[in-house]
Amino acid sequence: MTGQDTAKARWNERYAKGKTPCAQSPALESPGIQKQMAGDPVDYTQHPFLYKHAVAKRLLGGEGEGNPSDPVAVQFFNPPIPKALAIGSGLAFFEEWLAVCGHVETIDAFELSEVAAASAKARLVNAGLAERVRMNAGDVLKAGLAPSSYDLVVVQAAIHHFFEIEEMFAFMHAMLKPGGLLFFDEYVGPDHMQYEPEVQAIMNEMDDCLDERYRFDHIVQSQRTCPPYATVEQMVEMDASEGVHASEILPLTYRYFDVEYRGDYGGTIMRPFFTGILPNFDFEDPRDQTIARLLTLIEELSIKHRLVPNHHTRIMARRRETVRQPFGAADKAAMVFSGWRPPA
Repeated sequence: MTGQDTAKARWNERYAKGKTPCAQSPALESPGIQKQMAGDPVDYTQHPFLYKHAVAKRLLGGEGEGNPSDPVAVQFFNPPIPKALAIGSGLAFFEEWLAVCGHVETIDAFELSEVAAASAKARLVNAGLAERVRMNAGDVLKAGLAPSSYDLVVVQAAIHHFFEIEEMFAFMHAMLKPGGLLFFDEYVGPDHMQYEPEVQAIMNEMDDCLDERYRFDHIVQSQRTCPPYATVEQMVEMDASEGVHASEILPLTYRYFDVEYRGDYGGTIMRPFFTGILPNFDFEDPRDQTIARLLTLIEELSIKHRLVPNHHTRIMARRRETVRQPFGAADKAAMVFSGWRPPA
């Protein structure tokens, strides 16, 4: 069984248990999704308070009110996109939002997990959207799609699961018409979440500041002594596809596309630090809100002053007619920091 087959089986199991709504999704606005994920010990973006202060404020500015996808929609989806290809759609919440809002006329959506694809298709049928969001279960690379057929390719938090990542970028480039757009929201940090030493050092000091009441790890059901740092072997055992080639996402993006919008929103510290301990925080309690906001501020300032790189970003990029040559090590190291631009 290949790594992709193993990963698909694991994702089928997770979707069957109903534990994988789409992160950074407009579906977070649904009270049902919020209630379902209220005790989630892993994903900080699924908690409305943290999502607002750690993600939405960075993408929207001000108080972080509104949908972080709206600025992208205003700039790039007016007039609406005629035809889009969505890859790694999961439960297709984002694709549904694109259709309901009228941003995209039709979407061909592909998802490897048969369980997720079937669930999404049933929901889309009930919503009367099955003709506009055409859900497919299977490998998009083997679907026999015609090149230059799409105006937009959408990937929502799935590129970091691609085993054949360079082949996938070449495929996305080939599927787009001249001037076509690629939009994604991704983890772009180290492969298999092997966090940088400077990131671990800051998290260790933050963890030392926490009262014992905040340090019970709900995943392993014991008091934690430091934030979780999984080895490569442990990550592969959990999910061989998790961040398998994440460090190549930005270099390949800038090779095949011209980035016209980049919304970095961190996650470098927030995601690993809060893993396991999120249920210990009462986000209705002003004291816990203060602690959470101060922890968020530590990450924001660490990234701003380039003490740590950025690990999560949203990008809208336009297809290049001529693919750039591979980047050198210095450019690869620099592009994870906000404000980097490719050499002329």
